[in-house]
Amino acid sequence: MKKLAITLLSSAIVVTAAAGCAKTDEKKNAGNAPAATAASKEKVELTWWVDARGDVKQVYDDIKAGFEQANPNVKINMVVTPDDKINERISVAANTNEVPDIQQGSFFWPLSYAKKGLLVPLDDIIDKQDFEEKTLKSVSVDNKVYIYPNSTVAIGLLVNKDLFKAKGALDLLPQNMQPWSTDQFLKAAKAVTDPSKQTYGYGLYAGDSGGDQGTHSILWGFGAKTFNEDDTKATLNSPEGVKGLEFLTKLVDEGVVPPGAAGLKATAVFNDMFVQGKLGMAFGNIGNLPTLNKAFAEGNAKKFDVDIVPFPSVDGKSSNTVLFGYGTWMWNTKNEVKMKWAKEFVKYANNPENMAKMTQAESVIVARKSLAKSYEAGTMKSKTIELFKYAGDIGVSAPGYPQTRAAFYPEVQAALTKAKTAQQALDDWVKKSNDIIAASSK
Repeated sequence: MKKLAITLLSSAIVVTAAAGCAKTDEKKNAGNAPAATAASKEKVELTWWVDARGDVKQVYDDIKAGFEQANPNVKINMVVTPDDKINERISVAANTNEVPDIQQGSFFWPLSYAKKGLLVPLDDIIDKQDFEEKTLKSVSVDNKVYIYPNSTVAIGLLVNKDLFKAKGALDLLPQNMQPWSTDQFLKAAKAVTDPSKQTYGYGLYAGDSGGDQGTHSILWGFGAKTFNEDDTKATLNSPEGVKGLEFLTKLVDEGVVPPGAAGLKATAVFNDMFVQGKLGMAFGNIGNLPTLNKAFAEGNAKKFDVDIVPFPSVDGKSSNTVLFGYGTWMWNTKNEVKMKWAKEFVKYANNPENMAKMTQAESVIVARKSLAKSYEAGTMKSKTIELFKYAGDIGVSAPGYPQTRAAFYPEVQAALTKAKTAQQALDDWVKKSNDIIAASSK
């Protein structure tokens, strides 16, 4: 009997020790790719749509390879999806049940689908203490986080400092990322405008929806809000919004923007005009730097000193910006096995080790606070982080947001060409947007 008791006790010790080792291994591997267990040997194929940014492509490749190596039962089919017409691609996929399991891309793309139950909340896998509250809010709907943020960036005004230096007008620009007024902005734009050289102070455009966040930021500088607090109603036709749009038409009247600004498209303004040194200021962020530096390196444009400054406000006491960002989200495919592994992949893709790899990419400011601290003061990345405190809500969680966005630039065009007054243009956009919101909420 004693012998039997000793045997049972020895067995218990072995089991306890094994459990302790398992717990130690679990802690050691926290945040890393989960090792496939006997119970999870099912073969799984997941489709992962990724954005087309070239400077992070290698990181995506490494993430895919690392996860597959740790989990040989899972195959990740990575598909590069260019930003061009991405909202249409997503809409078609959502309406034909052809969404990918996982997607990587802009915060602006998916959130309007959250209220329809097409996205999966990720609160249970995000270590929220390592993210700014504004960042998490920008990827949330109804207090649930639907995108795991991995990189963030705020928009501002990219500046060709060489143009201002040549005109002896560097002092007209805000110093040390301090706020400035719309009057100061207009004075600076006039200083570098020279139609004889086809050089203009600001790259205003309204030919497409690309970069329309810059237009909203300028209107916000007059006190306007695009939507109400819960993104259920468009409100941009306020007196403040009208004053902001009238300011943009004033830029046209003053001749400090390129001729035909109403019909110009985002790519033409940045890739052609700004890159070629024809604009003093243009809407942008560090995500535009790879295009700029590639043109310089290949000799397709003469190199100039580029900087970033805040958007102006009417009183010059504050600024406004929109948080751009990239992250990872899951589509609700209703396939429980795939969704289980998709969530594991999302967690792995955004762990601190993989996000640390992103810090070297030119277009990336990592969303994790613990990693963002590594950026040196005075760099474009550290200056961009200073803009975060001015971030406002542009309404990405509004039902039908992509459609409201598509309806915006034709109204801005109408105002810039004087086909409509600023009030009429914004009234018409607000009506269209609220109709879209109502229809998309059903």
